[in-house]
Amino acid sequence: MTTKSTHTASMNFAGIVLAGGQSSRMGTSKALLDYHGKPLIEHMINLLRQAGCVDVHISGDVPGYRGIPDAVRHDGPARAMLALLRHFKDHYERLLFVPVDMPLIAVNSLRHLMSQNGSVFYNAYPLPACLNTMGISPSCDSVREVLASAAAKGIDLPQEWAGGMANINTKKEWENIES
Repeated sequence: MTTKSTHTASMNFAGIVLAGGQSSRMGTSKALLDYHGKPLIEHMINLLRQAGCVDVHISGDVPGYRGIPDAVRHDGPARAMLALLRHFKDHYERLLFVPVDMPLIAVNSLRHLMSQNGSVFYNAYPLPACLNTMGISPSCDSVREVLASAAAKGIDLPQEWAGGMANINTKKEWENIES
């Protein structure tokens, strides 16, 4: 489900849930894992909305949802981010990227990124990241290269938000957050 507001002309940013991965370590689609009674993809969409993103888009193919397919399936988050930055450059000034597998991320940490000028991310954590859509390199192989291409500034993560920065990649990690 890609959601689109009728007020995009007044909005200068959009939220993007990166959900195009293979979930090979998990063994099943992370986006569709049940998280408190709903698919994880919906939880992440709701977090972006709570942070202030009126427009939220899904990057990748998630069964049952309308997303923006990767040009090359499972080509990694860096290539998906580059494609989306180019795709939306005439629609938004900035995109806030979150991976689908960070269900514990604090809404306030997302708001904090959005409140900063320019392209930003948290030191030691390449995602989430809020990036300007203009002036991006045509090719990058890693999220760190995308951040460098966007001249993204690393900012300090307040300690109270550090616990929410873990990616959930395995069944054991998933079981730990569910308990």
